[in-house]
Amino acid sequence: MNIDKYYQLFCKTLHSRYSEYRELENIFFLLTTHVFQCDKISIMLKLYHKEEIDNVIYHKLIRKLWELKNNRPIQYVISNSYFFGMKFFVNENVFIPRPETEELVYWIIQDHHYYYSNDDKNIQIFDLGTGSGCIAITLKKFFKCIVHAFDLSYKVIFIAKHNSYMHNEKIIFRKIDLLKDLIDTYVSNKHKVNIVVSNPPYIKFSEKKYLHPNIVQYEPFQALFVPDEDPFIFYKTIILWIKKKFYNKVYLYFEINSSIDLANLINFMNIQGIYNIEIRKDCHGLLRMIRIIII
Repeated sequence: MNIDKYYQLFCKTLHSRYSEYRELENIFFLLTTHVFQCDKISIMLKLYHKEEIDNVIYHKLIRKLWELKNNRPIQYVISNSYFFGMKFFVNENVFIPRPETEELVYWIIQDHHYYYSNDDKNIQIFDLGTGSGCIAITLKKFFKCIVHAFDLSYKVIFIAKHNSYMHNEKIIFRKIDLLKDLIDTYVSNKHKVNIVVSNPPYIKFSEKKYLHPNIVQYEPFQALFVPDEDPFIFYKTIILWIKKKFYNKVYLYFEINSSIDLANLINFMNIQGIYNIEIRKDCHGLLRMIRIIII
């Protein structure tokens, strides 16, 4: 089979699962550049010349097409995802990095650009629920300061450590259950400024039926869902931890669920004496991130 015929088979097989042509085409190029170990231009030239595919590569492409047909996300199929232009190893143990999270990280970089690459000892960063480590590693690239990253399991920490080694960034990783162990976690208060960032679970169980099958079937349950009766449980736990453990200024950044009414969370923060709150929209016009300054 030549690559043009494989492309036609690819589209025919997956068009019912990915109705947007651009998304389907993007998945095709992610897969083929990974398998052929080349860039997108090279794949386009192969398509133009209708280049033949050798049997070994062909069978590999067919196996991965079968995985995609069974709703496995392309990032898990090729074992990597991109964040801020950097490649990160991912599998079903960690949440796939999203563009919305890039926007949250960019907000942090904009807010604290004066610390960029200064090897400054006056700040420290905490990434709570680090997953693949993409947030912690990206921030470490910009801010040459101490970065702590917490997550629930050793399997997740192993993946995040692998990515930190791959990007040559030293991060302090700790296995911590945010809902059980966080409040007792030791924090150094010798830094003038503390940055805490989290993309915690925030999808209500009742919203599960609205999600794409590739999210529900493959992405880690514990990184996605929260009880309907307390969708802000992680946010509240983190805020209480900061109030108890930090004595200096804390800039807290959360990714949020655009479909949940934030009134309950804002009321909780007001009760805690927190009023410096800013909510921002993402590139799609959805309320997806919040910054809280705690003094």
